[in-house]
Amino acid sequence: MARYKGYDYTQGKFIPIHFDKQILPGTFEYTLHYLIDNEIDLSVFDLR
Repeated sequence: MARYKGYDYTQGKFIPIHFDKQILPGTFEYTLHYLIDNEIDLSVFDLR
C-alpha cells in the first residue's frame, strides 16, 4: 500500500524560470530591467 505524504497548501514550490526567455524585448518588464541594470545609479544602496 502506498504511503502518501499529507499535502500542505503553505509549502513552497520550486519552478525553473529562465528569465532570458520570460523577459521579452519591447515589454515593460524588459524596459524596467534595462533601466535598473544599465541607466540608474544604484550606488546609494552600497553603503547599507
